[in-house]
Amino acid sequence: MGCVVLGSIACCAPDSGAVPEGAVAVVGDVVLTPDDLASTHGQLGAYAQRRFRGIEGRRLLLEALVDAELLASEANEAGLGDDPRVEFQVLEELAALELTTELERRVPHEAVAADLAALRQAYQGDRDAFVRAEQRGMKGVAFRSLHEADVAIEQLRRGTARLETFGEVVTTPMLEQNDLEYPGFHRVLFHNDLQAGHLVPRPVLIGDVLLVGYVDRIIPPTRKSFDDPVVREALIEQVRAPRAATAREQFLRELEAEYPWQAKTDGRAGE
Repeated sequence: MGCVVLGSIACCAPDSGAVPEGAVAVVGDVVLTPDDLASTHGQLGAYAQRRFRGIEGRRLLLEALVDAELLASEANEAGLGDDPRVEFQVLEELAALELTTELERRVPHEAVAADLAALRQAYQGDRDAFVRAEQRGMKGVAFRSLHEADVAIEQLRRGTARLETFGEVVTTPMLEQNDLEYPGFHRVLFHNDLQAGHLVPRPVLIGDVLLVGYVDRIIPPTRKSFDDPVVREALIEQVRAPRAATAREQFLRELEAEYPWQAKTDGRAGE
């Protein structure tokens, strides 16, 4: 990977060597220079030109150029360098960048974020969304021997011993059920028959020890707050999506009216 620094922001692109002095990126044998960025920037619409000013804007534009060059490089390696579809795909990459910019102009993220009424309506519209799953924890004593762990559980079940009798009592973090990461633990801890304070019926493997003990606490499923930043961002995307889709259709209709190439092509075909 070759890394390029634009101001204080690093942008990396695949390459086989260092970035030459004065270049902004290297993709295979292609060296991208500030002139390439300036040329591409000059071909964008007025709003896109404003959008891609500054360090962050230049970084996004550079990423699009790198992606386009990667497409072209892969096509050359596959022997498709002269295939017109490759050029079309490269143009699509740059067109997608400008489309994204145009949609941001027409449906700004900040404007949707400020539309609290719409966001709250979306939040209330699906009561099953943004739910934090039940969490459980366990308190117990660690054993190295399965036999000793089984004996301890039997004594706890009969009430002939207390947990602290067997050693230091530890408490696990409160976690949502994750059988993939904790297959020998959570399938037991989250059994429907277990409630807070119940004895976990068998030793559970945590790392290289066996834990014997009780369900410590259970936090029931709760709905995440409207003010949770992750929830808020998801709501913004949810509300913005149909608005952006409408704006996209309108933008494409405007382009069709301004550049009626299909009508001209059809006219020639009928001659």
